[in-house]
Amino acid sequence: MKRWKWLAALLCLATFYAPAQTSGDAESKVRALERLWGEAAQFRDLRALESLFDESLIYVHIDGRLMTKAQVLADTAAVSAVDIVVESSTAHAYGDAVIVVGILRLKGMEGGKPYLRHGRFVDTWRYKDGRWVCVASMTTAMQEGSMTK
Repeated sequence: MKRWKWLAALLCLATFYAPAQTSGDAESKVRALERLWGEAAQFRDLRALESLFDESLIYVHIDGRLMTKAQVLADTAAVSAVDIVVESSTAHAYGDAVIVVGILRLKGMEGGKPYLRHGRFVDTWRYKDGRWVCVASMTTAMQEGSMTK
């Protein structure tokens, strides 16, 4: 676990504080941050998540709840372990913003019962104060038959 935290810290430093130069560079950096987000959520690493989210984060949970940064962090701390698998994603840069769209699967326990959820997500990242931060995120539930990529 210590090794993972060390690698995450290096990734954060390399991606947060390097200036964005090209759209491909920005997309690559944000995709790395997306992977870090998934790992941090799985391990409930609130410190890592806090550094990824802007203070003004707007988050729409897969169940429809509208949440702030503080609520997302509290929710992450309160839930049982969740396995997050991003099946596909694409990133598109627009100046100082990058939009990431993808498909994910969430597997976990809720109320003592296992669940498996599928969803499409849209994350909006902004280059702000010398680093990339997520300013908005939304996940929409999908039915099994709508899994075309």
